[in-house]
Amino acid sequence: MLYIKPLGLLFAALILSSCSFMAIAADSNETVHFKTDTSSSQYTATAANYDVNNYVFYAKKDQHLKVTLDTKSTKLWVILLNSKLERIADLNPFSADINDNGEYILPYSGKYSIRIGQYRAFARRGESSHYTLTIAID
Repeated sequence: MLYIKPLGLLFAALILSSCSFMAIAADSNETVHFKTDTSSSQYTATAANYDVNNYVFYAKKDQHLKVTLDTKSTKLWVILLNSKLERIADLNPFSADINDNGEYILPYSGKYSIRIGQYRAFARRGESSHYTLTIAID
């Protein structure tokens, strides 16, 4: 009888430790600020595991958004969110959502969020990708 309680605790500890691979993503939020007399801003960061990096900004309808992701990695996705968008806008270089100049024309005035993360297969392996993001709005 005395061994049942320690064995139960040991069993519970083993079960909990076996689930430790399921980490919660630590999303980061960055408010985009443009320096005086500039229309672009640059950020250097890393996307690791299931983490998602958010870059939040306000813009007006019909402004041109150009997002440049300087990285050696092919593991990253880049999307644009807005509460009024009917679907997520893909901002990757070969996306049909951007025009021939590599720009996305903003359809609404308000708050937008650029999200960057790794594709699931790479995140699952615990990989990370370094990048430099340039956000330009004209």
